[in-house]
Amino acid sequence: MAAGGLMHLWNQWGIHMMVLSSFALQVFLLAFGGIRRRSSSAMLRITLWLAYLLADSTAIYTLGHLSVVSRSREHRLVAFWAPFLLLHLGGPDNITAYALEDNRLWLRHLQTLTVQVLAAAYVIYKYMAGSGTLLLLASISMFVAGLVKYCERIWALKCGNMSSIRVSFEGDGSDFKDYDQDGKLLREGMSKGQVLLRAHSQFDLCKSVFTDSVLTRKHQDTVLHDVLPLAQPETIQYEMVEMELSLLYDNLYTKAAVIHTWYGFYIHFIPLLGTATASLLFQLSINGSRGYGYNSVDVIISYVLLVGALVLEVISLCRVVLSTWTCWSLNRRHSRGREWLLRVIAPLRRLMRPATSKRLWAGSIGQHNLFHWCTRDRNEIGSWLAKKMGMNDWWNKLHFSGNFSPTSFFSTEDLKEEVLRMLMRLQCDGIYISQRNNFILGFNTRGSFTLEMMGMYKGLAKWSVNVDFEVSILVWHIATEAYICWSKAARPGKLVEAIKVLSNYMMFLLLVKPDMLPGRTTYKPYQRTCNTLDLLWSDQPSPNRSWNPFRMLKELIHQDGPDGSRVQQWEKLL
Repeated sequence: MAAGGLMHLWNQWGIHMMVLSSFALQVFLLAFGGIRRRSSSAMLRITLWLAYLLADSTAIYTLGHLSVVSRSREHRLVAFWAPFLLLHLGGPDNITAYALEDNRLWLRHLQTLTVQVLAAAYVIYKYMAGSGTLLLLASISMFVAGLVKYCERIWALKCGNMSSIRVSFEGDGSDFKDYDQDGKLLREGMSKGQVLLRAHSQFDLCKSVFTDSVLTRKHQDTVLHDVLPLAQPETIQYEMVEMELSLLYDNLYTKAAVIHTWYGFYIHFIPLLGTATASLLFQLSINGSRGYGYNSVDVIISYVLLVGALVLEVISLCRVVLSTWTCWSLNRRHSRGREWLLRVIAPLRRLMRPATSKRLWAGSIGQHNLFHWCTRDRNEIGSWLAKKMGMNDWWNKLHFSGNFSPTSFFSTEDLKEEVLRMLMRLQCDGIYISQRNNFILGFNTRGSFTLEMMGMYKGLAKWSVNVDFEVSILVWHIATEAYICWSKAARPGKLVEAIKVLSNYMMFLLLVKPDMLPGRTTYKPYQRTCNTLDLLWSDQPSPNRSWNPFRMLKELIHQDGPDGSRVQQWEKLL
């Protein structure tokens, strides 16, 4: 009886619950879709991932259900909700992709778009044609809004693909320095807002690094004269890089690449106008019929969907208009004559949280050490279970990676100072080489110039930078650990600590975040190296372990990132 009652409840109100769930997921994604920009919480990532997947699957299932199940006369208003599901499939502006793989699959999303649009059109044709002119027009208006919103998302996925990014900035660099001359050089006293606008103008540099592309001559000249002036304050340098990376996040995972173009900006108004028109027509339709023949719950849900969609679109449009992308566009040279619009936007932006605060680096640095992993205890419950379940790679990425933990001796600020000191040294020599018409050697080769400057460009050092990038990372990671281990006379210092952190960070990127490295990287060199070191360490006896459920639970929960606790074991491998 209980099962029969649940089935009756689902048959009667299931579609209502699914539509409201789809709308609730859109609200959640709009509110929390951008949080992972600054947070690395595993719980947050899992929650956001589930919401991202459920948002699409819920809308697709509900729209398919509407297209194949006939509605009773009492619930004929349910068919009016089909266009809203298209709008939900378009998603909010602040999250179009959860991972880079979503951008590569934009053609698959395009195929889904075709099917879902046909399903929504079928529902409107079959169930709404005889529901009155006003309600039919309201359905068509929402259908257009949903179609545009969905197409906007597919377009953003395509633009977020690395190949599309590479093509987007290849050219003569004519717009590269198209920024207000008041912000030509980074200098003391610049506000974070000015630095952010400067980061916008130099954004092509950031994209060139991640797409492994060669800069044009005009871009190279800008690097030399504008991006790295000798007098730059170090805090401004890091702030600009952090903001450029945040802008890249926008391009990869949001609709920024679409809605912040002149044509995308105007297209972005269509869903808002369509939703507003549908709301007005629906209200007139309900008033004209006085609600006769419509289920009161259906009417209430329709109002919730209409008002909710309208509010979400207004919020979305306000974010676009008040964004730093818009301010940068208005600051460009060919935008002269629109200063009045900038003067209107600027005061409104001050009422909101400063945009620069969400674009600065949160301070986390991923760490993974090859020797720390190889000297692990293979009898740990987690490693044993992962091996039995064939999930070794996943467990290694999750359990044996961590984040850099600052100490009283060495902090993140110390790391920045050491990196900046070396960059300033390279900058001076890079400018010297550029005067000999050898600019590309100085800035566009991977480590060759640095090694030559240090007198080390020969033998092992030479071939180690002329191989695949992932192999080069492995070689230098092993060489770094070996040199630090064998140089007993060298006292630990901040430079040594900085080298360790950066070496572990590059290994973290190679294993956990390979998409953040330029070009295409493969997993095979890392796997072969691990297998070799694993065989060497397999001869070492494993410690005796007793059955202790609390210890096993701690091993499962605890993250065993590289912390130097097994340095003595590392020396046996080296």
